[in-house]
Amino acid sequence: MDVKIKTLTPLWTGGVSGKVDRIHETGILGSLRWWYEAIVRGLGGKACDPSEGKCCFDADKYKQSKEADERQRLREAGLCDVCQVFGATGWRRRFRLHVHFAAGGVSDASISDTICLKGFRYEDNTRTLTWYFRDPSKKPNTPKEGSFNIKIQSLDSHFSAEVIAGLIQFVADWAALGARAQMGFGVTELQNGRIDTRPLYDWLDPVVDSHLYPNLPSLRNIFLARILNKNGEPFKEEDTFNLKYDLRQLFKKDSNLRHFIMGKVKNKERIAAKIKMSRPYNDKREMRVWGWIPEKVDVYQSSGGRNKVLVDIHQHLKENYSLEVWRELNSSRDTVLNSTGDIREFLKSLLT
Repeated sequence: MDVKIKTLTPLWTGGVSGKVDRIHETGILGSLRWWYEAIVRGLGGKACDPSEGKCCFDADKYKQSKEADERQRLREAGLCDVCQVFGATGWRRRFRLHVHFAAGGVSDASISDTICLKGFRYEDNTRTLTWYFRDPSKKPNTPKEGSFNIKIQSLDSHFSAEVIAGLIQFVADWAALGARAQMGFGVTELQNGRIDTRPLYDWLDPVVDSHLYPNLPSLRNIFLARILNKNGEPFKEEDTFNLKYDLRQLFKKDSNLRHFIMGKVKNKERIAAKIKMSRPYNDKREMRVWGWIPEKVDVYQSSGGRNKVLVDIHQHLKENYSLEVWRELNSSRDTVLNSTGDIREFLKSLLT
């Protein structure tokens, strides 16, 4: 399959050296795998925990398995439901993904070198909060924008390229491709019509099981939202970072919680942000916000727990923006399937 993609916000896919000299397939594969893992975990399927080591295929166990179901045979041979598709030691990925370009289709994005926020100050009140981006004219390492094609080729007669195409459609609908989504990069749209996501759903349906992942990214602990400016006016580029700072301020009384939810980079200590937000797109009239909030962690002890974090984020978006949609499993806040706990129905509604 060929999937034609247009960037709505700049796309960052650094290579081995971290340089964005082109759009790298590895960056796209990484974000696709991240979302596939989150969906599989949400369905209760088997997904390996990177902190405990990735899967490794055992050919002897595969041959000795008496299971009639191919997926179960692969599980017994050491492959989780994710690695069966995306590959692991001794087992190749079930598809090939290749990026190709038309002449002039992709170029360096135009981004501000430094963005200063409106009147906000650091807690020590010594300097204005800014977001810094390298000037591409001084150091050519900037995200890309434009149009490009992704060619997906199945490498297994039992696996359809349409599954991966459907996953690309899901990410285009709700999240971002590539790296640095926390800086607003990676929102895309598909230019050759909406892809049928039914093959993706049909492939995932047999994955449903009873495994739980309360403290890893999962469709069960993820929220997805889209917002418009309340006054109907277009957003400005700095609005992404104003919102990021506003959300940090929601948790200013508890620095541990703030760093856990919104991330931290200080003195070689890095905590990845669990909340992402896009730069404005669609004529700068829309932004998207998404993230995952684990169920039980120590930092919740004095904060009121996971639900309080989600209540605060949801309330802020609703009060300060026009909240176009909010998706969250088994929640009265969900704007499509109010309070449903049926994970299959939830996934189906996200793919529609």
